[in-house]
Amino acid sequence: MSTIKLLALALLTLCVALPVAGLVALAGLPILVVLGVAAIPVAVLLLVVGLPLFLLLVVGTAIVGVVFGLLGAVVGIGVALLKVALLVALPLWGIAWLLGLTRDRRGGTGGRSTGGRSTVR
Repeated sequence: MSTIKLLALALLTLCVALPVAGLVALAGLPILVVLGVAAIPVAVLLLVVGLPLFLLLVVGTAIVGVVFGLLGAVVGIGVALLKVALLVALPLWGIAWLLGLTRDRRGGTGGRSTGGRSTVR
């Protein structure tokens, strides 16, 4: 049902329900009955239009939550890997590089084994 048809139906229902509510009030019935008769079209309209919109809102919120949750997990793993690279791997590489330089300056083999032979020929 299109939105225009739905609004026209709601307006027509209000044009019928409000006079019926007035007649019920003239008959001397309690105010809750009168308000109940007047509220029926509004309740039906909320059920027909509001419930699907509410369900769409709930599903959309759940989807956005899952997407941002997964995105947060990926970013967290990336930050953890960067942290390990900067705080563990880089200092170890730097120490290994410095040790290699000092061995090369002393005339060493640079960390290679000579098998017990002298490097001088």
